Formats: sequence, structure tokens, C-alpha cells
Amino acid sequence: MRQIVRSFSSLLRPSAVLVAASALLALSCAAPPAASPAGHPAPPAGEAGAPPPAMQGAAQPSAPAPASGEARVGRMWHGRVPAAKSEAYTEYLYEAGIKKIRAIEGNKGVQVFRRIDGDVAEFYVISYWGSRDAIRAFAGDDIEKTHNLPRDPEFLLELEPKVKHFDLIVNEPPR
Repeated sequence: MRQIVRSFSSLLRPSAVLVAASALLALSCAAPPAASPAGHPAPPAGEAGAPPPAMQGAAQPSAPAPASGEARVGRMWHGRVPAAKSEAYTEYLYEAGIKKIRAIEGNKGVQVFRRIDGDVAEFYVISYWGSRDAIRAFAGDDIEKTHNLPRDPEFLLELEPKVKHFDLIVNEPPR
């Protein structure tokens, strides 16, 4: 896992970065870890906060679990636009969406990934939150429901109905 995190910052292709980010998020558990993986006992496999199967039985990473007040949940949205509209959508997404997300209480940061493949540009937005309750404060009780921007129908090839949430289990920024 530590090698994946180190390699993540050295990857050059945006699609490879997205795959690495998705892989890290996919390794998450159903709930935030109960204790730091650095030296404290982990819950038994299968319990909330237990290490993912790929990490069970292996030395746990030395990076601590997110501390109180740090990002603990990643919210991932995906959308596809015609490649010809990708620059205009990038600007719109930033102005109408990313700036709003950053202004919401409880937001800990946001990343936008874009991959152009032929005639289609894919966007992934990963916003980071202190808790699912922080997400509920702006998204409502159904936090999986997508909140599309007003002009999304002009750009997006389809409106995805759901977003995904992942627990952040390792937070090691690039060096």
C-alpha cells in the first residue's frame, strides 16, 4: 500500500492518476478506522474499521489515520462530456461547482480529474469531508443522490443519479 501511495505522486498520465486515486479510495472500509493503524490493534477482519483484505496480515502503513478535524470521507462524482466541450465545462465546473463546494462548512478540499479519450472527456470530482454528517448538512438525508449543476444538461452526455462515498483510511500527501 505504501508503495502505491508513493507511486501515485510520480505518475504522469492523468488517466493513471485517476486509476491510482480510485484504487486507493476503493480500498476503503465501511467506517473510519477506530484507531490509528500505526501500532494500535485493528478490529477483526470484516468489522467496520478493519484493514482491507489486501492489508490484513501485512505491516500497516506508518501514516496515521486521519486526525479529528481532517478529511475522513471522499465523495466521488463522475460525468462525461463531448471532448469539444471539455474546456468550457472545466471552467463552468470550477466556477459553478468547485467554488461552491469549497465554501460549504465541513469541506476539507476537492480534486478534479479530467481524461480525454477520443470524442469524450471524463471528469471525476473527489471532495473531502470531515464526516458523512457534514455531507448531509448540504446534500440532505440521501447523500448518494447527485446534485447536478444548473447547466449540466447542456454539457453532460448523461446525468448520473448517484455519487459514491469512501472512507479515507490512509492520507499521505505527495512529497
